[in-house]
Amino acid sequence: MPQISLAIDCAAGDELVAVAEAFKTIVGFASVVEGEDRVASAMASGRVLARNVTTAIPLPPFDHSAVDGFGVADADLNQPTLRLSVASRTAAGDRMAATIDAGRAVRLFTGAPIPPGVAGVVLEERCELIGRSLLVTVPIPPGANIRRRGEDVAAGSVIVEADTILDARHVAMLVAAGVPHVDVRKRLRVAVLSNGNELREGGTPLSAGQIHDANRPMLMALLAGPAVEVIDLGCHADDPRILAEVFAEAARRCDVIVSSGGVAGSDADHVARAVASAGGALRRFRLAIKPGKPILAGRIGRTAVLGLPGNPVAALVNFLLFGRALVAACAGVTPTRAIGQPAIAASPFGHARGRTEFVPARICGLSENGMPRVEKLGRGGSARLRPLVLADGFAEIPAEAGELEAGSALAFHPFRAAFAP
Repeated sequence: MPQISLAIDCAAGDELVAVAEAFKTIVGFASVVEGEDRVASAMASGRVLARNVTTAIPLPPFDHSAVDGFGVADADLNQPTLRLSVASRTAAGDRMAATIDAGRAVRLFTGAPIPPGVAGVVLEERCELIGRSLLVTVPIPPGANIRRRGEDVAAGSVIVEADTILDARHVAMLVAAGVPHVDVRKRLRVAVLSNGNELREGGTPLSAGQIHDANRPMLMALLAGPAVEVIDLGCHADDPRILAEVFAEAARRCDVIVSSGGVAGSDADHVARAVASAGGALRRFRLAIKPGKPILAGRIGRTAVLGLPGNPVAALVNFLLFGRALVAACAGVTPTRAIGQPAIAASPFGHARGRTEFVPARICGLSENGMPRVEKLGRGGSARLRPLVLADGFAEIPAEAGELEAGSALAFHPFRAAFAP
């Protein structure tokens, strides 16, 4: 990473930076966490895989019946009507039945191994069993209802790629392939702090001019997950000396530092100076978004630093846009910019051109083609939490758009996805 001159960067012009440009620059400050852990495959959900995993066995490991039915021989395939004798039965977990030849069938249950000689399986619903005599009135094509050995995954194939965030699907695949343990990246150590003379811990009494610190608990909740160890650095006053000590100590033991407050660049904002005193360098962005125009990003040594605005909605928007991607990059995952899902404005959205705006909105129905219809909630604003609680997500209004009329297309970021680990 090229060195950033803090004095020059903080004195940069007033030109607003687009989301795409800021995203590329901010994730570029990431350093991938070093070291690995070995964990049981069954307990690996949420961790980041360190290297490709291959399977030593094919999946499925043997030919088996895909349905409850009857296996028939090759000579009895594609016959309009069959009357067969039922020779035996095989269920999942049983040993393979004896060889089947023409004129005979074997009762098979789902998952049962295919006996020698069986060339197709007919569904039991397509048959009539009278004693030990089976009447089949539909033609049976070759290979019908047989899952072949290795048809899902061949032995030696990669079953999960490196840098994947493992979830329940991957756990199922790993366990099915007989992989007992996997190597995953070390848990990312992410420190979170707030700063501001007006802030007090939640639950403590407030004096005039004071507020509870909501940002730090919010950000810690967003970061919580199996791949991240969240470290609470507390809430600190606007003191550049104390902040410098906090940042320096955090950089010695953490991979990422996320702060909120003190980023706007006024005489009361000390985060940039504190990071510089701690031996780091930051870039100050004036983003072309609303809410959340000011943001800081940089590094202290290998430790990535992200400075978010103090207003909670602005901090939330910026973290979802940039913070989550920065953390993913440090964890070894390729970061992606959240693009939302297509939606339709159910009512007008006021908007002035020039900045991408994120507005709390709720779903109020579906359009004729199945897209969600969304409406704005309340007045919004960077410090209003109630609309967030009532909303289903953020509606994204592009910077180039003016006021949106009802029926206009926009992007919608549902909270059920945005707040997932």
